[in-house]
Amino acid sequence: MKYIILIPTYNPDTRLLSILENINKKYETIIVDDGSIDKSLFAKCKDYATVISYEENKGKGYAIKEGLKYIKDNFQNYIVVTMDDDMQHKLGDAIKLCDYVSNHEDELALGRRHWDKTAPLSSRFGNSIMRRRFKRYTGMSIYDTQSGLRAFSYKLIDYMLSIEGDRYEYEMSVLYHLKNSNIKYKEIDIETIYIDNNKTSKFRGIKDSLRIIKMIKKWKKSNN
Repeated sequence: MKYIILIPTYNPDTRLLSILENINKKYETIIVDDGSIDKSLFAKCKDYATVISYEENKGKGYAIKEGLKYIKDNFQNYIVVTMDDDMQHKLGDAIKLCDYVSNHEDELALGRRHWDKTAPLSSRFGNSIMRRRFKRYTGMSIYDTQSGLRAFSYKLIDYMLSIEGDRYEYEMSVLYHLKNSNIKYKEIDIETIYIDNNKTSKFRGIKDSLRIIKMIKKWKKSNN
């Protein structure tokens, strides 16, 4: 079964090119340029990957779904793994998730990071809060609700495309809707990597946190 690496990106630096250079040619790679201002890097990316690009920044969730639409239209019998563009996911971990899904095609594999005292305090605190809120409103125990490293087979692509949310709230929404589906999930330990104290994260602090909290409140209201 073909492994497809999907990388949504916005205003990436040269680390994206380093990621592509290290990906074995036997893996298909799809880059979704989510309305980046400077397009020059993507010309080089085309030597290693298919690049989907549009002018206006729409958000990570929108970019993932654009990539999935392309994959659905152009491939059969595949496993998709989503990766971030800043080298905070290791290729080996991505392939580990794909290997699991190859034997469990009806399941969603979730990369699970572990936060010790070496991780940025803001990341430890934020993930702890979101994990507790998520369990409170869904009853589901998922340790790393915000991990961007996820893998699934072609059997789940319609589910992934049906989920609402265009920005970072999309990834949390994917997990929320699992509770009313027959889809199983598996958390798989991956390496926790933070570069330069996570300063290059595209997560927009207060704005994206408020989007997620607003969505959680909507879940709470709908379940009352």
